[in-house]
Amino acid sequence: MENQNYIYQAMFLLDNEEVRGQGFNATRDWVKATLEKHGASVDVLRLWGERSMAYTVGGRKRATYLLGWIHANQETVAAAKREMYLLGPVFRVLFLREDSIPEEELALGIQDSQVSIPDEVEEIEEEEYVDTKAEKAEAKEADKADKADEAKEADGEKASAKDAKVEKSDQPEAAEGEKTAAAKVKETSKEVTKEETKEEASSASESE
Repeated sequence: MENQNYIYQAMFLLDNEEVRGQGFNATRDWVKATLEKHGASVDVLRLWGERSMAYTVGGRKRATYLLGWIHANQETVAAAKREMYLLGPVFRVLFLREDSIPEEELALGIQDSQVSIPDEVEEIEEEEYVDTKAEKAEAKEADKADKADEAKEADGEKASAKDAKVEKSDQPEAAEGEKTAAAKVKETSKEVTKEETKEEASSASESE
């Protein structure tokens, strides 16, 4: 079963530098010769277009697409793919088994073409735009808020210092009040002592 021939649709991605240097027809002929060397019968081989790829492959962003229709067995397809990946202008290839070759494709056959290969322009990432006015306004507002907080802290410290002074000024008055009260108590005790002495003297004279 491995030697049975099938119809394959094939898509070859050609390196644009190779196509630019050798020309499309020469690179197409290399693909045709490689397929035939391994036993394939090439029915159609034509330009499908030069275009950008969906993702970068080996640093390449664009490629020349070569469309083919061939008769081959599985061993032929595997051997041709292996050689194409080792050397030559093909860097990607896909084989799909089909039931038949469309008549319009058979009518095209092996086509000569000219391809215009554009230069790949390296994309430059744009720097993110920064609105400097808005940035400066935000910085100014933040600075104002910081100064307001500092002013509040300073006012709080002043109020605490004032309260501490008031407490200190009240202490001498309290001390004076305590002294006055102590003096009054002392005077009162003296008066009481005098009265007691008089009463004792009076009692002693009456008893005599």
